[in-house]
Amino acid sequence: MNQLFPLPVYTFLKIANQSGGFSAKGLRNLPAWLIKTILLEPLRWLELGLHQKRIREHVMEKDPIFILGFYRSGTSFLHEFLSRDDRLGYHTVYQMIFPEVMLSSEKILSPAFEGICKVFNLRDPIHRTRLSFRYPGEEDGTMTTAINARGAQWGYFFPEIMESQFRKYVLFEDLPPSELEAWKQDFVYLLKKISLANKGRQLILKSPPNTARIKLLLSLFPRAKFVFIHRHPYDVYGSNKKFWKVTHKIYALGQTKTVDVNSIILKTYSQVMDRYLLEKGLVPEGQLVEVRYDALMQHPIENIQQIYQALQLGDFNYCRNKMMAFIERQKSFVRLNHDLPEEEKLMVAGQLGRYISHWGYPV
Repeated sequence: MNQLFPLPVYTFLKIANQSGGFSAKGLRNLPAWLIKTILLEPLRWLELGLHQKRIREHVMEKDPIFILGFYRSGTSFLHEFLSRDDRLGYHTVYQMIFPEVMLSSEKILSPAFEGICKVFNLRDPIHRTRLSFRYPGEEDGTMTTAINARGAQWGYFFPEIMESQFRKYVLFEDLPPSELEAWKQDFVYLLKKISLANKGRQLILKSPPNTARIKLLLSLFPRAKFVFIHRHPYDVYGSNKKFWKVTHKIYALGQTKTVDVNSIILKTYSQVMDRYLLEKGLVPEGQLVEVRYDALMQHPIENIQQIYQALQLGDFNYCRNKMMAFIERQKSFVRLNHDLPEEEKLMVAGQLGRYISHWGYPV
């Protein structure tokens, strides 16, 4: 994303080869990547020529607000909720899909894509909401769509490397110092682009892997603020099983048959939560607040107001009406039931029981 060579299509094919190659079923998801990495090249060169100096020299006046929590814990809902405050900037789905050209094309192309989504009533298969390129996106997703080999989410496209990619670029274990430094530079570069796209407003960002990166994030942004949302591990596990089923169908490029999804969910959840509980004490007072998913669903305005007060995010009354309007629109959304069979509950309780008791959830 931040250099002319090597060409993205070369890097993409190299990543695919190193990740076990394309499966027969995965080939059906390949054309979109080839279109993106080949047809966007002229626009990418244009963006580098027009904006590279601006990006490198840009200074983010306020450190970001990071939403933390494991996948399917309510992070997306909370992110969209908080993004109703137009004093804050956020990372859009358009920027997540087209990070290489976001500064030079979003104002032109995003409205056109929005129109297509509305005309054909397109749906987001992950969140089961109307598809919109203006909804909030995730930085780790963007590190991957930018064809960066250090993107943690390549494991969703090539599931056989999920655990190794997670270990290296979420936990940063067994990673040479040079690789870690390169990841940090790429991450800060991306956030500078997002900040420029938001005209320098303080960013509210959400990417579940950041839950395990508090120490690293504080080294980059000492005044960063954090909102951690947690949900009953039964629901998180059940929702992640459905999440993986969808991603295998619509995103996977590599082999999926040999992947033990249940094991990956339980292992990565444990590792992320252990790291969060270990590092949350590093956050200075007044820069971290925790919220329960069920409490947020039952009393959304009250819980958001408490977040504003705890983190001193400004006058909540400024955005109260927009927050209430957002909640009214959510009332028609049917939330799936993730009840597990008793044998699965026993299995999850056996492996995640310490987190269930830590947050006081019923077994």
